[in-house]
Amino acid sequence: MPDSTPYPHPQDVANLILYVQTELALFEQVAAQEGIPPTALRPIQRSQEALRRAVDQLELRDWYRELTHGFRDQLGRLEEWL
Repeated sequence: MPDSTPYPHPQDVANLILYVQTELALFEQVAAQEGIPPTALRPIQRSQEALRRAVDQLELRDWYRELTHGFRDQLGRLEEWL
């Protein structure tokens, strides 16, 4: 019997969205440190908004929440080690 799980798996899509959001956030931080004007970052902000909407439109909220919770937990443990 064929697997009825959609491909790509929703968890993979949520993970990809989280990865892209993280990369965009890092770029925003570096740009702010380098003094790039906020208006130049508007396309990145629009991309972040579109990715947030995509999580709900693609019905990935549960997977996304699980991934972000795990990510925050790992960051918390890392901070404890430092």
